[in-house]
Formats: sequence, C-alpha cells, structure tokens
Amino acid sequence: MLEAILDQFQGTPLSLWGPFFVLLLCGLGLPIPEDIVLIAAGALGVLDERAWVHVSAIMYAGVMGGDSITFFAGRYFGTRLRTAPWFQRFFPADKQAKVEVLFERHGSKGLFLGRFLPGLRAPIFFTAGSMRVSFWKFFCFDGFAALISVPVFVWLGHWLWVKFQDDIDQLNRSLAVTHSFSRWIVVVAAIGCIGLWFWSRRGKKKIP
Repeated sequence: MLEAILDQFQGTPLSLWGPFFVLLLCGLGLPIPEDIVLIAAGALGVLDERAWVHVSAIMYAGVMGGDSITFFAGRYFGTRLRTAPWFQRFFPADKQAKVEVLFERHGSKGLFLGRFLPGLRAPIFFTAGSMRVSFWKFFCFDGFAALISVPVFVWLGHWLWVKFQDDIDQLNRSLAVTHSFSRWIVVVAAIGCIGLWFWSRRGKKKIP
C-alpha cells in the first residue's frame, strides 16, 4: 500500500496535497490505514525536500478534517444511519456495543483513546456526534491525540525513506516491523505526555 501511494503521487503536483485529500476521504470511510498515508507523506516530503514538520502540519489538518467529517455525519445522520442495513455492515451491533462500553468507562476521554484504536476510531467519532457531544470537546481531545500521533508517523516515513530509499525491499521489511510497533510507540508517547501534564499540575498546586 505504501508503494501504491508513492507511485500515485510521487513527482506530481499532488505529492503534498494528495495524502491530505486521502486523509479527508478516510473520514468518509475509505478503508486505508491513516498511519500508512502519514508514513507515505513523510517519504514524499523527503523527495520534495520539505521539512517533516511542514508535512506534519498539513497532514494534521487532513486528519482533523477527516475526523470532523465523521463526527458531523454522526451529528446530523446518526439516528437514521445506525439502523440502516448497509451501514451496519460497516458498523455492526457488536462494534456499536464496544463503543458504548468505551464511553461508559472513559467518558470524553474515549475520544482521546479513539485515535489509537484504528478499528474503532471512526465508530467512536461517529457515535460522539450522534450523542451530541460538544464539537469543541471532541476537537480538543482528538486534536491533542493527533498532535502526538501525526508527527510520529510522518517522521517515521521521513526517516525510513532517508535510510532505505535505495533498497525498497528493505524499506518494506522495515515498514512491516515499524507498523507492528508504531501504535505502541504512539501510545507510550501519549501516556508520557499525559503523565508530564499531571506532574506539572501537581507541582503547581504545591507552590504556596
């Protein structure tokens, strides 16, 4: 899939904005893993001599745009869509139940966790919209999570391409290993950020 994205956009005016629009389409249900798109965007950034930070900013906008599309689809069409037979093929009853349990256990924090659960991400955001969760609450929790995950995957794509661009087979093997551990890397980074935030707040409370 990485090679297909690179072949599609490499050397074209869409080398930057192509992955951006793919991320938007992911919000409409396009069955492509976002992390692969982000890694490809990082590699394309190397070919175009763009800084990975610049690419990350554009991809962040694409991710948040796609997530917002899913959220507003739930807000305006959730009640009707959830009972439609064709919709239940993509969002079956057992998955709906998992999302409801997640919200019961974690409340709004489930929006943060949803970014790191690829199979449940879209259903979580759709359900949040249908449950009339505040858009700004959704945007803050999801946005903070994406602020962690998006730069990590773009940087990985940048680094992998710099290291293995002359050996596509080695690149694919490295990508397979990276894909196996990338979610855990992002989750650990997220936990670390949250821990630092709580620690800083606790320190402020101790100051007289």
